[in-house]
Amino acid sequence: MPDHRLVARRARATRVAIRFTVLTVAAMLTSLGTMIAQAQPHFREESRQQQRIREPGFGKREFDANCAACHGMDGKGRGPVAGFLTKNPPDLTLLSRGNGGVFPMDRLYRAIDGRDMPEGSQPGPHGSREMPIWGRDYRLRDGEYYGEVPYDADAMVRGRILALLEYLSRLQAR
Repeated sequence: MPDHRLVARRARATRVAIRFTVLTVAAMLTSLGTMIAQAQPHFREESRQQQRIREPGFGKREFDANCAACHGMDGKGRGPVAGFLTKNPPDLTLLSRGNGGVFPMDRLYRAIDGRDMPEGSQPGPHGSREMPIWGRDYRLRDGEYYGEVPYDADAMVRGRILALLEYLSRLQAR
C-alpha cells in the first residue's frame, strides 16, 4: 500500500509543474505578441491611415483643413480668406446644378489634383490659378510622413481627393 504522504507530495509536485508550465507558456505568448507588435509599427500605422481615408468624416476633415478658408465651412464661397482673392471662390453647393444635375466628378478631380494644367501655364505656389494644386501638396505631405517607407503615393492622393469629392457631393443643393 502506497504511503499517503508520498502520494500527496507527488500530486503537489505535479500541480506545481503544471502551474509552472502554464505560466511559462503564457509569458512566452505575451512576449511573442509584444515582439510582433514592436516589429511592425509601420504596418499598423499604414492601416490606420487607410482606415481614416475610408471613414465618412475623412472627406469633411480634408475640406475643413484645405478648402474652408476660401469656400467657407458651408461650401458657399464665403470663407474668411475669400475677400483677399482676386476672384470669388465658387459656391461648391451648386456644382451639380450648374452641370445639368450631375456632379462633375472628373472635372473636379482634375482641378483638385492639378496635374492637367493647360500647356504653357506657369505653375506658381498655387499653380496658374488661385486655387492651390492639392495633388502636389498631398504628395509632399505624404512623402514627409512616410519618408523611406514604401507606399503608393498616387493611391494615397487619389484616396484623399476621392474622399473630398464624396463629401462635396453630399453638400450639393437639391
